[in-house]
Amino acid sequence: MSRTTRTRPVRRGVLVSTLGVALLATACGRADTVTGSVAATTEAGGGHGYVAGAEELTEPQLRLSYLDGAGTAHSLDLLTGESISLGPVGAPSSVVSDGRFLFSASGGELTVVDTGTWTVDHGDHTHYYRAQPRVVGSLDWSGEVRVGSSEQTTTLFSPATGEGVVLDREALGQGEIERTASTGVSPHDGVLLPLGEHLIATDGNQVRALDAAGEPVEDASAPCPDVRGGAITRVGVVVSCADGAVLATQTDGGVAFESVPYPRPVGADERATAFAQRPGRPAVAGVAGARGVWLLDTRARSWQLIETPEPLVRAVAVDDDRDRVVALDTSGRLLVIEPEVGVVATTEPLAGAPADLAAMTVDVDAARAYVNVPSAGVVHEIDYADGARIARSLPTEVPPVFFAETGR
Repeated sequence: MSRTTRTRPVRRGVLVSTLGVALLATACGRADTVTGSVAATTEAGGGHGYVAGAEELTEPQLRLSYLDGAGTAHSLDLLTGESISLGPVGAPSSVVSDGRFLFSASGGELTVVDTGTWTVDHGDHTHYYRAQPRVVGSLDWSGEVRVGSSEQTTTLFSPATGEGVVLDREALGQGEIERTASTGVSPHDGVLLPLGEHLIATDGNQVRALDAAGEPVEDASAPCPDVRGGAITRVGVVVSCADGAVLATQTDGGVAFESVPYPRPVGADERATAFAQRPGRPAVAGVAGARGVWLLDTRARSWQLIETPEPLVRAVAVDDDRDRVVALDTSGRLLVIEPEVGVVATTEPLAGAPADLAAMTVDVDAARAYVNVPSAGVVHEIDYADGARIARSLPTEVPPVFFAETGR
């Protein structure tokens, strides 16, 4: 498929599901300005998740990795303030991240960039690594790219072509692109995501379980009219349907599907057509047309509609002790929303130009929210637990048209 891709036999190791379309986030709180260095630790053999040349440290190595419209990529270290050039990748039409890698679609290619910082979470302990950033390689690609990652698997899906690709994530971390499987369906607004030893795939009106080689699992599917995207949560993979959602969870050696219907009939203009959440959490949020935000708790298998004074363009479930949602409204303001109260805090409008709103993204970790403003050449760091206070305004080397927090 690709000039730089090597296809090999499928390795049937254990695939540990990610807890979001990104790696597990264990980002900790930090002061408004952080200085100094982080002491490295040593471990014989490097430890799990280690790659040659990396150093293991004692706290997350968080960065803001971003690109301008021409595809010039940079990364800003949130601990030291150091700016690192990631090099050019071509003018992107779509850029996504899984918390470590950037995947940039441009001119018939998909370029994979390793930002050089990542977290490996084992539940009872966590490893934090830092290495030199690098361009890993490229794949032939058409249209938007959607990405999901587990500790051992990365999946890519193109809604424009219906093509799906499965990559060995361990090899990706070593600087090699190794394809382990591929899938193909009719073009549609769907997903291909890892779940344990399986893959969860859509084909327009149903959700299916595939094995690690991309082959359908017998009697493992569920109806899902008008599929419109999905996400990985701590509980399982959730996919948006016209009548609610389908939740796929792991069972002993298999996959179970459950329908989570909306609490009442919902029109096409009010349904959640995309999900976003703080990585590693069970709840997801989706914009509810002009009414506000849908909050889906995959543990409780329940939806909640939270209405807002203005329509939203982005919504991310923080899923903390107050079940907060951080959102961007059509005025360019960042909102903090609590289910039982509604909007509890807002910023002033952050957009500096009409074109900003379409490019502005909200990325959330356990302590802060980040919002890019391309026209101002800045990413705002916002303390959403402290009245939506702007803690820092971080200047960027180029307009941050695409950005993501990495190192999680």
